[in-house]
Amino acid sequence: MESFVLALEDVARGRPLPTTLLLPAHGRHAPLILFAHGFWGAPRKFRRLFERWARAGYAVAAPSFPHTSDDNPPPYLMEDVVEQPRDLSFVLDELVAREIGDPQRIGVAGFSLGGETALALGLHPRLADDRVRAVAAVAGCLFHGELATTDLRSLPLLLVHGSADDTVAYAESVAAYEAAHEPKELVTLEGAPHDVCQDESPHAAHVAELLTAFFDRWLRG
Repeated sequence: MESFVLALEDVARGRPLPTTLLLPAHGRHAPLILFAHGFWGAPRKFRRLFERWARAGYAVAAPSFPHTSDDNPPPYLMEDVVEQPRDLSFVLDELVAREIGDPQRIGVAGFSLGGETALALGLHPRLADDRVRAVAAVAGCLFHGELATTDLRSLPLLLVHGSADDTVAYAESVAAYEAAHEPKELVTLEGAPHDVCQDESPHAAHVAELLTAFFDRWLRG
C-alpha cells in the first residue's frame, strides 16, 4: 500500500484541494473511490476506512476542502458544500490525467456534509458527474441551497445512518432512500450516533465492511 498527498489546486476557482491518496499494492489502475469528509473534518480522520479499501484493492482519493476542513484556518463555511461536488470532479479530472484509478470503475462516498457532496456528485440531475458508477453516503442528505432536490438520477446507492444521530436526522436518509431509484439500500445502525465511520467510532469497522461490500458489488461485479 502506498500513501501520499497530491498538492492539487483548481486555480480557476481559487480552490486548493490537497488530496490524500492511498494506492493498493497491485498498482495505480485499480477501481477508484473518491471520498468527501464532513464539516470541520479531514481525510486524516478516516484512515481505518481508507486502509480497508486499499487492502481490498481500491485506489482511494480524499481531498481536503478549502472551507469545511479543520486542516485549514477559519472561516469554516457550511454553505461552501455547494462548491464541493465541482471540487470532486476537478480532483477526478486530475487523477484521470495522471492515470490514477480505472476511469470505468469510479465510486464516490462521503460522511455527513461529505455525504451530501457524494450524493450530489452521483445523483443530482444538474451537478452529477457521469463517470461515477456507485454512490455511498454515511449520515448525509441533500438539503443545502442548490443541492436540495428529490429528483435523483438512477445509480446504485447505499445509505448508512445511525438511528440516534442528533446532527443529521435519520429521517433525512429515509427521505433520500424513498426518493432514490433501485438499486438502493438503507442500512440503519440502531442506537448509533452521528460519527459512525471516523477512526475513533466503535462502528467504524462495521461501516467500512458495509461500504467495501457495496463497492465490491458495483465496481467489481
